[in-house]
Amino acid sequence: MTPLLRWGSALLKLELFRPRGAVSDRAPRPDDGVELTGNQALSFARHGGELALRGVVTHEMREALRIWGARIAPRGEPWRPDPAVFARTVGAELVAQLLEAPLLVVCPAADGAALLGILSALRRRWLTVRGVTLVASESELPDLPRSADLPSEIERVAVTRADAAAARARVARELGLLAGHAGAAAAAWAQEHGGVAIVSGPGEREFSLDVSP
Repeated sequence: MTPLLRWGSALLKLELFRPRGAVSDRAPRPDDGVELTGNQALSFARHGGELALRGVVTHEMREALRIWGARIAPRGEPWRPDPAVFARTVGAELVAQLLEAPLLVVCPAADGAALLGILSALRRRWLTVRGVTLVASESELPDLPRSADLPSEIERVAVTRADAAAARARVARELGLLAGHAGAAAAAWAQEHGGVAIVSGPGEREFSLDVSP
C-alpha cells in the first residue's frame, strides 16, 4: 500500500513509491511490442523484452531501459490496460485510506486507465467524486500528452511546461518530495482545488528536463 500524504486541502497518493515508481506497475505485464510511455516502460521493462515508446521519453528513461537490456521497437499497439485492475488495487487502497468522500481525483492523462479504475472503486461508496485529468497545453512532458482518450465526463485541465516545472520545484521545497513534472502538477492542482492527486513517476527520471528547452 502506498502512502497518502496530506498537503493543505489535498491528499497525495504517492504511487511514485511503487517498486517500479509508477501506478502502471499495478497492472499485469503487457505482451512484448506494446507502446508505452517512459514511466510505463520502466514499470515493465526486462532484459530482452521488446517495447515501443510514445510521448516524451527523457534521456534518463532511455538510459535506464538500455541498461536493463530492453529492446526498443519503432512502433507498437498502444497499451490499453483494464481499468478494473486499478479499481481492485489502488482504488481499493484509497477506499480503505479515506475517511470521507474526496471532492475529486486528479491524475495525468497518460494514466487515464488508472483514473477510471480509481473512480469506479470510489464511486461505489461516494457517487459524486469527480474525475480530472491533466493534459499539456503546449509542449508535451512525460505522462502529459496534449489529449486524453477518456470519457467526456472527465474534466480536462491544460498545464504548461512552466507550471509543471514550478509545481515540481514547489513539491520538492515544501514536501521534500522529488516527483516528476506530471505528478507534481497533479499534486499542485489538488492542493489548490482539493481532492486526491495520483502522484506517479519519480523525479530523478526528469532532471534533463530542468535545462531550458
